[in-house]
Amino acid sequence: MIQQFSNPMHSAFGAKNFSFTNTRTVMNKQLRKALIGTAFAAGSVLLTLLLFQTNVVENIFGSNIFQALDKKAYDALIRARGERSHTSNVVIVKIDEYTIKQLDYPIAWDQFGSLLFVVSASGAKAIGVDLFFPSVKQDSLSEAQYDAFLKFAAASNNVFHAIGPFVPENGGATLKPSEIDRGAYASLHPFAIPAPHSGIPFPRATYIDERPVDSLVLLASGVGHVALTADPIDGVIRKLPFFIEYAGDYYPTFGAALAFYVLNVDLKSVTVSETSGGLTVHAPMGSSRSSLDIPLTKSGDLMIDYTGGEKPFKEISFYDVLDAFTRGDKETLSMFKDAVVIIGPTARSIGDQRATPLSETAPNCYVHANVYDQIMSGQYITNASFGGMLVILLVLTLVVAVVSMLIKLRWSLPVALVLLAGFLWFAYAAFANTGVVYSLTEPVFAIFFCYAGTMSFISATEGKQKAQIKNMFQRYVDASVVDQLIDNPALLKLGGEEREITTLFADIEGFTRMAEKLGPQNTVGMLNAYLTEMTNVVIEEKGTLDKYIGDAIMAFWGAPLDDADHALHACIAALRMQKHLESLHTKWIHFGKPVVNQRIGLNTGKAVVGNMGAEAKFNYTAVGDAVNLASRLEGVNKEYSTRLLMSEFTNQQVEGKVLAREMDLVVVVGKTEPVKIYELIALADEVQTDATKKFLDLYHAGLDAYKKRAWKSAIEQFQAALQIRKDDVVSNIYIQRSMMFLDAPPPDDWNGVFVMTKK
Repeated sequence: MIQQFSNPMHSAFGAKNFSFTNTRTVMNKQLRKALIGTAFAAGSVLLTLLLFQTNVVENIFGSNIFQALDKKAYDALIRARGERSHTSNVVIVKIDEYTIKQLDYPIAWDQFGSLLFVVSASGAKAIGVDLFFPSVKQDSLSEAQYDAFLKFAAASNNVFHAIGPFVPENGGATLKPSEIDRGAYASLHPFAIPAPHSGIPFPRATYIDERPVDSLVLLASGVGHVALTADPIDGVIRKLPFFIEYAGDYYPTFGAALAFYVLNVDLKSVTVSETSGGLTVHAPMGSSRSSLDIPLTKSGDLMIDYTGGEKPFKEISFYDVLDAFTRGDKETLSMFKDAVVIIGPTARSIGDQRATPLSETAPNCYVHANVYDQIMSGQYITNASFGGMLVILLVLTLVVAVVSMLIKLRWSLPVALVLLAGFLWFAYAAFANTGVVYSLTEPVFAIFFCYAGTMSFISATEGKQKAQIKNMFQRYVDASVVDQLIDNPALLKLGGEEREITTLFADIEGFTRMAEKLGPQNTVGMLNAYLTEMTNVVIEEKGTLDKYIGDAIMAFWGAPLDDADHALHACIAALRMQKHLESLHTKWIHFGKPVVNQRIGLNTGKAVVGNMGAEAKFNYTAVGDAVNLASRLEGVNKEYSTRLLMSEFTNQQVEGKVLAREMDLVVVVGKTEPVKIYELIALADEVQTDATKKFLDLYHAGLDAYKKRAWKSAIEQFQAALQIRKDDVVSNIYIQRSMMFLDAPPPDDWNGVFVMTKK
């Protein structure tokens, strides 16, 4: 016999080797998951950049919803920040509806001149006229008014006028000498900034479409262009071209022209340089060595940092200024002392308004006031660098992907949400404190794409067993119940819980007689079509289909998933079921089949909901008195020739949301306590005819008289109601009862209860 001996060292080594191998296998699996997650992160970032940073979506669909969402998120960021710090020396003189009513429009030249003189004499630092004056009529009155205007303008210091350059859609081109309007060039050139020959892409105007007359320009202290750049996606003014180039000269935007003047900027020394993030305007301030550094986008636009708040600037009506001067109201006129005044139209009838991130319609003069203010306050908005955003996207998606692949499913979503919330807080803080804008939507979509991709991968590879369970049970129970069974297998046990639900019973009127006439085959076809339509409505309105009882349907709302508006959803479903039945009528009539009606009963109350039945076979259902009452109300419809009845308990939860009429106070079969019942007519926001409104008013007036024992008045009201709706059985019932009580009044303790003797 050969005796075998085991080697302890070999055994120990083998155990260690097995442990090491097992650990290595686990590590390899985790590493493989991490690598797969990294791939999903990279793919999500690439997809996000493709959607947001390119024109692929726009080229395919004609518009880019992703870029539009990014713009709206930016607007929300400005609104969320609220009112920022701003200057206090801006006054807007409004040409509003009140002024137009008092002075007419266009305002006479001499009255406008009076305004300039009054504002200047009151101590304004600078006056900006955001308005293009009409041509002078060739008559003695207009010429006299114009002469008076020029005299006032000559006496007014520091007036700036608006110019309206025309820039073609292609951005313009360099003008040939023969194409330059010599008059416009000679008039405006003294106020221009020499354009550098560096190919900086500011918009080029082919001509000056609107400008003040030469005699007025000679009296002015400067000009500024009022061209605004509406976003092509939604028409919102979020930026404007800082300079417009014309004939080799730069003309600053209107608000910047005012700021340059107040800060004593040497226009001839203004320069523009290119940076990694865009452009920067360097504006030396007078004799001091300091200068303004104004950041622009790569296309030469200034991002407008709106001040926010209700009324950040002082405002006064054009007419009120003249009126204050006439009355000698020095207190009112003192608001112009050391102020920068912008005169512009705010009346909607003039139409000089655009959409901004803060308002759907804002006067353009407010936009220029914001530009002036942000330059004076040093408040600028810049976009985060592409590299910075790319790093953020990669970090966020990598964390989400790796966490989703390596930890349990129930923790991955919270981690993703926490990361997203942290980024949103960071983006808000960065914007509020520094003016740097990080895209809010790109990280949201990148995280969503990454999370959806990893979850899909996990479902496809590790969720096979759950998929098999779902496919097995989804044929027999509602999908929401299946999901709960998958998440919590303990629900498969028998039993239930008490919950407040709204139960619906629907039944076909005269189904037995119809079946006898049609025969089995035709009956089954009609019944299947009916049950399909009604079931779809129940599911669409968040209901749970309980069972079919022949031609009857039982459904409920409020379980297994919580639903705070279960009563309203049940009412909406009931109304939709009636409308869908009407659409079936059209098909049935076409094929020569009979038209049928359905009766529906609704009740809200406590019921036991859960899996009930035998160990081998059970059903998710609801039982209790509240369920029984809904069934009884379905049958009560027969007594009143109605289609939709609900209990007072349902009505209490939907009152004001639906249109209903009180029917009766009844004791249904099997009950001892009376229940007030209502006919469900429509949703409250559905438009009703005048006849329906009048009928309901008369009906309720009759019911009120009936409850007060005013039998004759009740009869009159119900008879008047019948003149509108002659087939209303309920009104006839109350007339008969009232006539009976006229002859034999009920006892003193009568409460109007009617006892049902049939189901």
